[in-house]
Amino acid sequence: MSDFSLDKRLIRQSFANAADSYDGMAALQRRVGRELIKQVSLIEPNILLDVGCGTGFFTEQLSHKFANAELIALDIAEPMLRHARQRLCHKKGGWVCADADSLPFVESCLEGVVSNLALQWCQDLPSVLADMQRILRPSGQLVFSTFGASALCELKSAWALVDDAPHVNDFCCQQDIEGILQACGFENIKVNSHIYHTQYASVLELMRELKGIGAHNVHQARHKQLTGKGKLQALMAAYPQDEAGGISASFEIIYVQANVVAMEESSWRKVFL
Repeated sequence: MSDFSLDKRLIRQSFANAADSYDGMAALQRRVGRELIKQVSLIEPNILLDVGCGTGFFTEQLSHKFANAELIALDIAEPMLRHARQRLCHKKGGWVCADADSLPFVESCLEGVVSNLALQWCQDLPSVLADMQRILRPSGQLVFSTFGASALCELKSAWALVDDAPHVNDFCCQQDIEGILQACGFENIKVNSHIYHTQYASVLELMRELKGIGAHNVHQARHKQLTGKGKLQALMAAYPQDEAGGISASFEIIYVQANVVAMEESSWRKVFL
């Protein structure tokens, strides 16, 4: 697993700035969300948490699948949360502006925790997953999607030919995530990945989309100044193009399902009754 530091202030600001443009550009997030919702296998849950709800697309999918459940939507950016609340104004639930790296919930209070393409922005994934295990009830389920290590590999390789600075965020691999879940005490762990290929007219179109969904380079060691015209031209020359001058970007998505160990009935009664 890569050892790098994220700029959480920039993450919050990036997603706040992207709130109005997000829905118009987040086609991949919606596609992944529709696939992820199929993997939530809880039976009539009472209370669910959506971590990194964004503008509420995935939260809305949850509300359709679990019409009687109370949904809690959490996001680090207040403008994103406002959009989600407007989308789901008819639905009972809670709205929490908080960082997934510090979840403000008591132990064993939730039956399900879900997250669609948000946990890659966490500073300490092992700590976050351990915290999710803490707040889930016995037999509770964690279901999430996240970017895998090979996501945006073409962009990362092209930038590597331009300079040595980090321009693309690092992401966990499938094996690391599975190992973290096991160490946290989850059971019935299912981890699989899928690579989506998206076509763009140019490198600039890809970069505009990443900016429009808030997916900036948030590495602490990044160059803080604006990228100059010369480096952009060098990047475009280094990025592989098709015959028409277009490009392809790969997005590795890791899908995860895991359960909290079920208690025996006698132990359950001591905790909840």
